[in-house]
Amino acid sequence: MHRLCFSSAIVLAIFASSARAQTPAGPQPDGRRLRLSVDSLDVYVVQLGQSRRTGFLVDRLDTVRVDGETMLRRIRRTADAMLGNSVDTLVHALATLQPRSVRSYSDRGTERLDWQTSRVVGVVEEPESLERTIDSPLPGGWYSSASFDLILRACPLADGYGVAVPTFSGHQGSHVLTAKVTGSEDVEGHGETWRVEADFAGLPVTFWISKSSRRLVRQILHVSPVLQIMFVAPTVGRSA
Repeated sequence: MHRLCFSSAIVLAIFASSARAQTPAGPQPDGRRLRLSVDSLDVYVVQLGQSRRTGFLVDRLDTVRVDGETMLRRIRRTADAMLGNSVDTLVHALATLQPRSVRSYSDRGTERLDWQTSRVVGVVEEPESLERTIDSPLPGGWYSSASFDLILRACPLADGYGVAVPTFSGHQGSHVLTAKVTGSEDVEGHGETWRVEADFAGLPVTFWISKSSRRLVRQILHVSPVLQIMFVAPTVGRSA
């Protein structure tokens, strides 16, 4: 009987250890891994294997001083027939990418959020809806969902690396977004990249992140089995 109990304990310990190993860890991004730059991506709709360009996205990373502290600022502009027009300005702590403010203006509404020590406050406006006030308690370590790709790019990527990112959006609320490095691929014109498969609140997304620059060189939103939205960085010598 003692031997049976001892054996059972070993099995349970191994199972628990295996479960912990398979559970994605929390993110450990370092914004200093990112290059300050202005990047552009062409937007395509891919339907039943046929693709057509519908617009473009311009993504600027720079730094800004806020209350004497150097912050990472992201300004992302989208002009697209499918996704609409938008301008997002996000300010993060440089090293940790913890959010400080989000200002998003688009055809689908606006979002103005300020992240405090243990809560996020602001307002959200949507077409044909009343302005909605946001005042939500959040523990430390949560991120803006609008920065999901940026967080992945700043993480210590390696083969098999997995991560679970707790995020918040004024429009969509709180979600834990997950991602895993599934391999390396050579993308023509950009060199070696990490291929990262992610779950964005139920929406499958694939990212290709340059190993040398940490830039996003390709992204595919798998909207349905027959419809994808693809973002592609132009190769050297081209611009959007």
